[in-house]
Amino acid sequence: MGLFSSKKTTSAAEVATRSAQAVGRTVAGDRGGEVANTVTGALGLGRIEKCADPKCSDCN
Repeated sequence: MGLFSSKKTTSAAEVATRSAQAVGRTVAGDRGGEVANTVTGALGLGRIEKCADPKCSDCN
């Protein structure tokens, strides 16, 4: 890879948010995801929102 690659890097906050979301959903399903969003939002790390589109490859 070159010095000026177009590959996106993932921030530590996003990694932490996605990890908390995965753990929450694994432990308690959708409710766990909601709790993870509350916690990561309160810590200022961000939230992961699930869209309403059932065909969305990012959410499903």
